[in-house]
Amino acid sequence: MKILLVEPDAVMSRAIQRVLVAAGHTVQWRRSAQTGLDGLDHERPDVIVLETQLGLHNGIEFLYEMRSYPEWHAIPVVIHSMSHRVTAPELRRAFQGLNVHSVLYKPRTSLVALCRAITAANLQLT
Repeated sequence: MKILLVEPDAVMSRAIQRVLVAAGHTVQWRRSAQTGLDGLDHERPDVIVLETQLGLHNGIEFLYEMRSYPEWHAIPVVIHSMSHRVTAPELRRAFQGLNVHSVLYKPRTSLVALCRAITAANLQLT
């Protein structure tokens, strides 16, 4: 499976990439919303793993921009964020209709659980 990882933290991204590559996936890492969108122009991933706390443009802005293109609308997204607010009901409602498969809070989510969420998101397409 091809995964686009939009994560500003290099240490965190290396840990995630290590686990995902060991599980047989290919990972395209981008540090910002803009480079994430640029990455979508080059290769269509099966799943996007998105941190909402990004510089300049946040992950939610990335998500709305990405969903404005019909060819990217069906790509499932797993939110994997340090922001405790991503689990708030009002923010989860904001994700409705944006094909967000899972919303995970990093401090309470193991990398194994992240892998499971990514696999489940990809299975949603089949």
